[in-house]
Amino acid sequence: MRASADETTNPSRAGLGLLMLWLCDDIEQCANSRLAPFGLSESKFDVLMFFSLAERGLVESQAITPSNIAEYFGVTRSTVTSLLDWLEKRDLLRRKLSTEDRRSFALELTAEGRKLVDEALPAFWQMCESLTSSLDEAECHVLQKMLAKLWTQLKSGAKTGRR
Repeated sequence: MRASADETTNPSRAGLGLLMLWLCDDIEQCANSRLAPFGLSESKFDVLMFFSLAERGLVESQAITPSNIAEYFGVTRSTVTSLLDWLEKRDLLRRKLSTEDRRSFALELTAEGRKLVDEALPAFWQMCESLTSSLDEAECHVLQKMLAKLWTQLKSGAKTGRR
């Protein structure tokens, strides 16, 4: 790393960041494997779950638009459009004209989408729980605090170049 990074890069922190990136890749593969029996990938399930949580009042439920979704998940609008098209073709999401702005549309889960989320959630939560199975309760608590801090930093765009 020393040969490829500039002198302002802390090699220890950069190595930790690389480990986190690789861990994210492995977690995504694990989630994809657990969701495959439901015909979903982690990214498609994320979008469905986002709508489900919004319906239950567990995330801010302003009108959910492709832009809102892209910003929340830190992906491009074109990525979100592809995901939404895929979900809509399978009758899991529905687009309807916005009542506030006729130039845009609102998105909502269909009954089939709700049913699929409800069916997939137990396998998803089991997978999530398994990610921390080698940690004791104290380690889980510390990890949760650290991950929340990192997530807040990433969402604010601090030092990541995301925004």
